[in-house]
Amino acid sequence: MHKTFIQAFFLLLLLISGAFANWVDDLGEIQSKHVARQSYMRGLLLGQTYGVYNVSDLRSKALVFKFYEQRDFRTFWYNGMNEPDLSVVDMIAAIKRARNEGLDPEDYHLADIDALYDEVQDGTFYTQKEYNLATITLDVMLTDAFLSLAHDLYEGLIDYQLFQRKLHRLAEAREIKYVWDTPFKKVDYIGLLKKIGQNGQVEEALYSLVTKNPLYHNLLDAYNRYKIIVADGGFVQIPRVTLKLGSKGHAVKLLAKRLFQSDDLEYYDEEYTVFDKQLQDALKHFQRRMGLWVSGMLDRRTRKALNVPAHERLKIIKLNLERARWEKETMDCSCVFVNIPAFMMYFLENGEIALKMRVVVGKKTNPTPIFKAYMSYVVLNPTWSVPQSIVKKEMLKRLQEDPDYLYTRHFKAYDGWSKNRKEIDPFEIDWYQYDENSDLPFNFVKQPGAGNPLGKVKFMFPNRYAVYMHDTNEKKLFKRSVRAFSHGCIRLQNPQKMLEFVADNFMDQPYESIKQLMNKKKDPTSLNLTEKIPVYIRYYTSWVNEEGVNFRSDIYGYDKIMFSLMH
Repeated sequence: MHKTFIQAFFLLLLLISGAFANWVDDLGEIQSKHVARQSYMRGLLLGQTYGVYNVSDLRSKALVFKFYEQRDFRTFWYNGMNEPDLSVVDMIAAIKRARNEGLDPEDYHLADIDALYDEVQDGTFYTQKEYNLATITLDVMLTDAFLSLAHDLYEGLIDYQLFQRKLHRLAEAREIKYVWDTPFKKVDYIGLLKKIGQNGQVEEALYSLVTKNPLYHNLLDAYNRYKIIVADGGFVQIPRVTLKLGSKGHAVKLLAKRLFQSDDLEYYDEEYTVFDKQLQDALKHFQRRMGLWVSGMLDRRTRKALNVPAHERLKIIKLNLERARWEKETMDCSCVFVNIPAFMMYFLENGEIALKMRVVVGKKTNPTPIFKAYMSYVVLNPTWSVPQSIVKKEMLKRLQEDPDYLYTRHFKAYDGWSKNRKEIDPFEIDWYQYDENSDLPFNFVKQPGAGNPLGKVKFMFPNRYAVYMHDTNEKKLFKRSVRAFSHGCIRLQNPQKMLEFVADNFMDQPYESIKQLMNKKKDPTSLNLTEKIPVYIRYYTSWVNEEGVNFRSDIYGYDKIMFSLMH
């Protein structure tokens, strides 16, 4: 009986073992089905963790989920047989290339993707389930990398819409009209990724999103140059001394080395101990790049600029590089470019500077808006309609004290702004019924002639902000290095040169006849241009020109706001 029991036990064990083997085989078959992989995909995207496999740090989580939801949670980079597409290798190469565009490849899971891809290629998995989870996790990471990198190449690391909302809140809190109006078309990043599935051109599709604007590419070169300077230990610091032509000593050698580091001085060696003409020219070059008084002497302001650490300069270049990603036009036609922090206007012809001059821009409390418009006409001997802000803050009190204030200063007052407006007598108005918080229903207009703040000509590019470029009777302001004094409009240092250039290239009448008309006729006269000229009002605190990398102060505080939004 004992023998019979043992035989029965082994028979039962054999049957159980066979059943277990069949169950394992069935499980392996299930793991090879689409439904299992789809289930894991959905679970991962909903936040589930399968051992070491999870996708909790996705940058573009909502877009990734939407993309796979549209695919019924099937993999994209790995086909139905769980085999990789050749585009996987291309995508990894595209991620590594991101550093060439001032981006960090590690922001796109490079290390994790590299490690997981090698693991998948080696195929050292104990179960089909583990292999499925590895390929699905890798698939999701590659998709997130593509969508995130596409976004950053096209839109940059600053959320434009978030920046607009923050600017709006600050404008309300400070009662300052901040305007940064540089919109760009949105890209369908999911649609772009779907096209990859058809043609496999990963790198080409991604890097076609990079702007062609030379502002961006010049800043990118500067960014890579300054990364090397930072990696080499940064700039040497200059002690508190004053140096000029003929000065001697150790500080001269430090100055020479510092200017050599930033490419202002062509040649340097340890024997450089005398402040010579070559060093003076190098220092002048540096001062021009910084917008400082070009004295060729090492004074306090110049020393302060020299001692800004290289990593701080790199941060400024990086910020402006991100800002330049928003420039979607090449600006290689005839156009006007005004850079507010530089207080300069440039007339560009096919990307080259044909005319440049100093400008006065809006003060901190009346910032000149950032936008684009088209110059279409000029006005000779213009009148000036006084902005309401000036009327309330500056003119109202004087009118209350002396209604004759308008007449003695060649102003006219009207009962509105329409074409049918009527002139009013300031002595018939009780000016004391108004204060700074009132909405005055009057339009005050300065007549052409001496004292008119618009001078003899204004250049019109119609826009919602009522901003234009014009002559001015305050010429002394152009001698200053910081020229933020207007109420928002742009004052030109040499308006006659601007008029001559515009007349020669964009008007039917020659400049001499226009000049005679301006001097002879005292009433406002409008002259249309033969073609509209794009006008770009921009804000760059760092840019590159023939002098090298330029830096300027953040006069409106936009850098500080944008730094807080960079991810």
